[in-house]
Amino acid sequence: MLKLIKCLAFSLLISLQISAQKTTVWIVRHAEKDTSFISRMDPDLTAAGQQRALDLAVYLQQENIVKIFSTDTKRTKQTAKHFKASLDIYTPKNLSGLLDVLYQQANGKSVLIVGHSNTVLETIEALGGARPVALLTDDDYDYLFKVVLADGKPAQVSSFHFGQYHRGGNATMK
Repeated sequence: MLKLIKCLAFSLLISLQISAQKTTVWIVRHAEKDTSFISRMDPDLTAAGQQRALDLAVYLQQENIVKIFSTDTKRTKQTAKHFKASLDIYTPKNLSGLLDVLYQQANGKSVLIVGHSNTVLETIEALGGARPVALLTDDDYDYLFKVVLADGKPAQVSSFHFGQYHRGGNATMK
C-alpha cells in the first residue's frame, strides 16, 4: 500500500511539473526588406536586414530555440536562417492552427515566430497577450516580443529592441 501511495504521489508530482511548464514564444517581424523594386511580391533582405537577422540570432543564442515558425516569404525565412532549429511554415490567416502546433510541439520550450508588421501584434493577441505597442509601422524592424505561456495564467508579454535601432542609434539590450 505504501508503495502504491508513493507511486501515485510521484505521478502527481510529475504531472504538476509538466503542467507548470512555461512555453516561451519569441515573435519578431522580418528584417529590412529590399524595397528598390516596389512591384516585387517577395523581396529579399537588404544588407541591413541580413545584419539584423544575424543580430537576432546572437540576441537569442542563449534561449534554446527549438522550433521556428515563419510565413512562406523569402524575407521571413532569411530572417530565421541563422538558427539551427527546424523551420515550419505557418499561415497568419490561420493562427488557431499555429497555436495548436505550438501546444503540441513546443510545450515547455522556446520557439520563434517570424511574421510581418501586420501580423505580429495579432499573433500576440491570439496567444492571449495584450499588445505591448499600439502599432508596428513599415520601418519598425527592431522590436522583439516575448510571450510566456503557463497553464492557468495570463500570457506575460515583454518587448525588447535588438540590433541597430530602426531610426538610428543603438538599441536597448535585454
